[in-house]
Amino acid sequence: MYHNEHEIIKGVYDFFFNKIEGGSIPIDLRAPALVGTVQDDPFDTYIALELQKALPNLEVYSSGKLTTPDVILRDRETGVIVGIEIKKLIQKKNGSDSRGLTMDYNSCLPCGTALIKVGKATVDIPCYYLYALLSSNSESIVTFILMHGDFINYDFNLHKEAKVLNQTEYNHGPYGEGSVRHRAMYTYPNPLNYKLKCFHLRKVLVTKKLDCENLGLDEYVTQEVSRVDMYENNFLYTIIDNSKSDTSEKPEEVQNIFAACKARVAKKRKSSSMPVLDE
Repeated sequence: MYHNEHEIIKGVYDFFFNKIEGGSIPIDLRAPALVGTVQDDPFDTYIALELQKALPNLEVYSSGKLTTPDVILRDRETGVIVGIEIKKLIQKKNGSDSRGLTMDYNSCLPCGTALIKVGKATVDIPCYYLYALLSSNSESIVTFILMHGDFINYDFNLHKEAKVLNQTEYNHGPYGEGSVRHRAMYTYPNPLNYKLKCFHLRKVLVTKKLDCENLGLDEYVTQEVSRVDMYENNFLYTIIDNSKSDTSEKPEEVQNIFAACKARVAKKRKSSSMPVLDE
């Protein structure tokens, strides 16, 4: 029985951590050749099925394609609910990730809170993100990060606004027969970036500092991450690693973890290219 979402997520983390063999987590996808497809991703299905087998005290719901969060977990006794959004990349042959600074979140802005329907009621639930870097042959997880969504974005109002921004304009063109799909596409930080040494090739749980303390996991904290927002508010997060050998070692302090994302500048868009003929 789980009393809060953090206990559930700790159970998820422990399950996958205990599957580590030779430094990675082996996986068996129903169709490895399909990994990388946009919809109905077999990796999402694999995660949901594994959790169903591993955590019998939980109801496990797969949301289906184009729906977020990807997986919903609910304790059968306490009714505690938490969502997990799954993000995965495939490792390049040289060992790096396939994206770099940012990754696509498509038209759904990441957030530590999500909306779901329970019966006829719309309710907000806490949401964690499972980031997985798969080996180049898609047979194992080489980087596993289970992270509170607020680490990426804590603004729930911004998240809700994003859900209604997508619109389609009809009667477009001189004959009124076309349509234009206005769809916001979000790119936010990529925790699987191979340059982030606090995450790359590790299997870790990332929680808010207070939640870590309430769970009694202080001795497994390897890094304490300071997340300072645009208003100078400082939010502290902990990186928890079950493999930490020296539990008395003081955690490393990490500042400006996604500084390179902030340093980006807007590029002026050019009109589409066109053929050039000789005079």
